[in-house]
Amino acid sequence: MKALQSLLIGLAFAPLAIAQAPNSAQAPTPAPAATPADADSTAPARVSPSDQPIAEPGSDALRPAHGFGERLDLPHDWLYRRLERIVQKVDTHYADPGRVALVVPISPLRIDLDTEFLNRQHGLGVTPRLNFDATVRLPNIERRLHLFISSNNLPEAPGNAATERNPVRAGLRLAERAQLDVDLGVRLKWRPTLFASVRWAPQFKWGDTHFYPLIKPYVESGVGLGASGGFAFERWHGGWVARSASYGNWLRDAAATSWAQTLLFGYVRALIQERQYGHFTDGRDLACGTLVRATAAGERLSGATLYEFSVVYKRPLRSGWLYGYLEPLVRWERGSDWHPEAGVRVGFDALFWNLAGASASAVSSCGS
Repeated sequence: MKALQSLLIGLAFAPLAIAQAPNSAQAPTPAPAATPADADSTAPARVSPSDQPIAEPGSDALRPAHGFGERLDLPHDWLYRRLERIVQKVDTHYADPGRVALVVPISPLRIDLDTEFLNRQHGLGVTPRLNFDATVRLPNIERRLHLFISSNNLPEAPGNAATERNPVRAGLRLAERAQLDVDLGVRLKWRPTLFASVRWAPQFKWGDTHFYPLIKPYVESGVGLGASGGFAFERWHGGWVARSASYGNWLRDAAATSWAQTLLFGYVRALIQERQYGHFTDGRDLACGTLVRATAAGERLSGATLYEFSVVYKRPLRSGWLYGYLEPLVRWERGSDWHPEAGVRVGFDALFWNLAGASASAVSSCGS
């Protein structure tokens, strides 16, 4: 375990090691609020939600589907249109009648379903997981009442699919800037809880090296005062990327601090736009490519309770909205006396961000 710890610490500085030395007169400058891979010459293609209103179904939408792929596209587009129409009707109904209505942008919905097969000491373990991420955009209501609805977890912890169960949060956004959000609201679960948070997450760029700090103090009834934070940086060279991401979450009432350190290296052809810090550090923004991932995590500052090494292979399966991934992995846990547990994680990502085929060009180099 000491050798593995030394390897993780050494690899943490890999993005800086492969970075070219910048001009001494050059200083880090704030980057625009965008996705972790900016649109420059070294960044891969990006899959992002549409910012256009939904088009009415044309004659092509009425023709019968041919083949299994088109039959998959039909329910995708039906659900996409249905959800967006409901959001539009709610937003425009409660808009300020004295002002011109704003165009309702797309409300992105992402469903991630995977199953982990792990050869444990006492037999095969099978763990299915469903991760649901949605942000409902209501620009007319927000302009009048400044409301928001989101299913992103409050502390933005990586690897939350098995623990958070993605409870929906709704509330009042007191301030919203490119790098700062102040939220107050309620988390809707079996026993609703109140919460408040302040999120500061700027993005900086120095040459081809990108930096992503996160500071987020929060308070929640039943949980108490807490604070999460992290620092990630990455270096792009053509389609190759090296990324180091650190994360910590502190809870006052539990006197506990959980932490995670993730290192990623691989070749990427396309990325999925991802603003949630925990998903970005896990490499869930991968759309097409292969990543080598090493992770260490713990519940206390005294030492790690888990190490994991995996290789993620992900490709688009259909029309830029359906992705599949295969992830062989080896895990060591303190609770299992550091016994190596080998397995594989198989999963699918479904994006309801646009009509089927609209995002296919971003992943055209991967095939579909």
